[in-house]
Amino acid sequence: MARPRTINRELLLDHAEHIVSDQGAARLTFGSLATASSVPKASIQSAFGTREKLLDGLIERWARYENERYQSALGADHSPENRLKAHLTTTAAETADAGNRLATTLAAMVGSGSHSESITAWYKDRLGSLDASTPAERKQRIAYLAAEGALYIRNMAKLEMSDALWRDIFADLEELALDL
Repeated sequence: MARPRTINRELLLDHAEHIVSDQGAARLTFGSLATASSVPKASIQSAFGTREKLLDGLIERWARYENERYQSALGADHSPENRLKAHLTTTAAETADAGNRLATTLAAMVGSGSHSESITAWYKDRLGSLDASTPAERKQRIAYLAAEGALYIRNMAKLEMSDALWRDIFADLEELALDL
């Protein structure tokens, strides 16, 4: 009896990421992924279930990698101020290409009437409830939201930003964070 072939989800996600990068998230289907990966379409459907779960798999993987960078920047000091600084550091270091893939994938999920449980969990972990009762907490909330707004404006609205401008924006946010 032949041994069943195992599905390498990470390799499938690599191929899916290439499709999103090269052609856009709208072109990511089980069929296009089957062609790109030389894996039967039925096997891909079995691995992910739905296209939305495939898209969420891409988002979940991005969140995992980003969280590794965040934890490295955070170190042992988990104070609210240091958590914000680590967030600003990793967001500022996000490449335009990676941010574009994430934004495109999120837009495809929203367009399908779905949402990413992975990104919701990521935001809850990173930003908490966004409740703020002190002036310092309010400034932190503004800095978090401004960083996310800059990321989305750059990647979803496609507002062109030079690397110098991008660094400038995050230097301003870092200054705001240090002024707590």
